[in-house]
Amino acid sequence: MSRNIILLGLPGVGKGTNADSLVKDFKLPHISTGDIFRAAMLAHTSLGDKAKSFIDAGNLVPDAVTNGIVNERLVQDDVAKASGFILDGYPRNPAQADSLASFLSSQGQKIDAVVYLQAPESVVIKRMMGRGRLDDTPEVVMHRLEVAKKETMPLVEYYEKNGDLFTVDASGEASIVYSTVKDILSKL
Repeated sequence: MSRNIILLGLPGVGKGTNADSLVKDFKLPHISTGDIFRAAMLAHTSLGDKAKSFIDAGNLVPDAVTNGIVNERLVQDDVAKASGFILDGYPRNPAQADSLASFLSSQGQKIDAVVYLQAPESVVIKRMMGRGRLDDTPEVVMHRLEVAKKETMPLVEYYEKNGDLFTVDASGEASIVYSTVKDILSKL
């Protein structure tokens, strides 16, 4: 039995907080695309160097490069030896979701659950503004929300059609939200 999990939701909704708790309770590797991009670029893998060339030029990393970097991470020892993984920040669009499904199928695996943490924009804006990050200005926060909504909503529809989506009300206290997430994943 595997627990291959994707966490979806707007910035500030609690994906990182829930991922941290899931790592402890289920002993699953947390795979954040930001972290694996930095690691691939630091290790100068061929895909890491390709990603760096796009990032240095101020461009988005193409799906093919992103998919390749994630696939490289999914076959590393810690993931291969675990009973699943937690993806955070990937996939970002249905084409990446298709690529992920195809890659996992080639490995004899699949996504077991997509947890969509849902909260009103007013809640996530308040949380983001309360993080104390220097770049969390009201303008930057609103821009991030707009970009995230464009990315997240098509994925919610994508996974809803596949029957893999679990929507969790993430507007309450973190411990209550996590209790719901843990209950869902315990039943997998």
